[in-house]
Amino acid sequence: MSDNPYTPPSAPVGDRGPEHTGATWKAVLFGVTTDLFGTTVAGMVLLVLFSGMLVSQGQDPEAISRMLLQSNEYLFVSLAVGLSFTALGGYVAARVANHQEYRHALIVGVIVLIIGEIMVSSDPTGMPLSIRLIGDLLVIPAALLGAHLRLAAKQRALAQL
Repeated sequence: MSDNPYTPPSAPVGDRGPEHTGATWKAVLFGVTTDLFGTTVAGMVLLVLFSGMLVSQGQDPEAISRMLLQSNEYLFVSLAVGLSFTALGGYVAARVANHQEYRHALIVGVIVLIIGEIMVSSDPTGMPLSIRLIGDLLVIPAALLGAHLRLAAKQRALAQL
């Protein structure tokens, strides 16, 4: 080793290899899990908050479930929160895969749509058809939005290099 700091290194220097890309199944699994877990937890929080508001207003606790399904505010807030977690799930899938981001987010969106339809169809209280259709139409675009946000963040990071 030379004491001269201006001497080039003796080891071969090359470009970095391609970025690591995650496995497709792992990316989709993480994305779907993020969406379902986040939506479930946030749904429980919303249920407690809206139920608490109704009980504090003197509503009958047995009628709360029916009242919530008739409340436009509750339904639209639940829909917005669920779609937000779908976008997060698409983002997570795109981030973990680190390639073909839109494809992975699309798969997450389709799987979440299928699981959501199974869960809603097995619910005896029944969600209004209008909210169900809006959710069905927006779930895949929400997942793709997550992939788009990931790609934008990835491009910003590359631009800073």
